[in-house]
Order: sequence, then C-alpha cells, then structure tokens
Amino acid sequence: MELRKQIEAVFQPLIGRKVWGASIGWGSFATLEFGRRRLSHHHYHGEWHLWLYQCDWQLYSRGRLLADSESKKRLMQLAIDNLNGEALTQVDLDRQKMATEFTFGQDLRLICKAYSDAVDDEECWMLFLPDRQVVSLLKSGLHRESQESKPERSLSQQ
Repeated sequence: MELRKQIEAVFQPLIGRKVWGASIGWGSFATLEFGRRRLSHHHYHGEWHLWLYQCDWQLYSRGRLLADSESKKRLMQLAIDNLNGEALTQVDLDRQKMATEFTFGQDLRLICKAYSDAVDDEECWMLFLPDRQVVSLLKSGLHRESQESKPERSLSQQ
C-alpha cells in the first residue's frame, strides 16, 4: 500500500476528534492528545498521543505562520495552544518533501517534515495508539512497534 494511504488509514480513527493538552516539551518537541485521558509513565496522555519528534514543524492559521520549531519556546506554546479544542479534519503526506500536513478545524495547518540530515531510522513523528502500539514516520516509511519497546526516558520527555 502507498505510504500516503497507510498514513491516512492510521489517522482515520482521529478524524473529527478534538485535540486537548497540546504542548511543547523538550526543545521543540510538540505533543497533541486525543481521546480519553490515560496515565502512562507518570504523565497523562490521550488514548491517541501524537508526538512531533525529530522534525521541523510550522503551524499556520489562515495561511499566516503562527510559529515554527525554531521560534522562541513561549511563542511555540502560545501557537500550539490554538490547537486545543480543534478537531483533526485531514492528514496528508507530500512524499517528495516527506512532509506531513495535519489540518484542524477550518483554518489551522500543522506541517512537519523530517530534518534534512535525518538518518533513515529517525522518527519524524510518533503516534501512540490505544492498543499500546506506536506508529512512526521514518524517512524509510512507516514503522509499527509496541510502546514497551520505547525507552521510558523518551516517553517521559514528551
């Protein structure tokens, strides 16, 4: 199956679900929560937990850049707060740029792409699923594994 279709299928259960707990973590890591709250590694996350990890990202509202992964931390948090309460409406992939575009509501677009110098096994983003699996976008494609295979240290830095 084509990568774009695989990504659409992974995110299909999230279409129409609202974001809560959107936050900036260590560095420019950004996390978005969807679904019911769950305690995991001493932190509350959603049943679905999207972690923008080793990537450049930009958040746009009506075509205007609100912040990106190079912005000051306070500006990143203020911008990402705009996603709280907004429903995910679409996920798309530009395979040539390896850029994933997440659309929320009518006017918010979050675009993330792998670092230009990323190695093949470096995660651009990770989606933690209710069944305790993690789907990651790598330069080489999608990868699925058990959450238990992720180091606890990395999960607690979200």
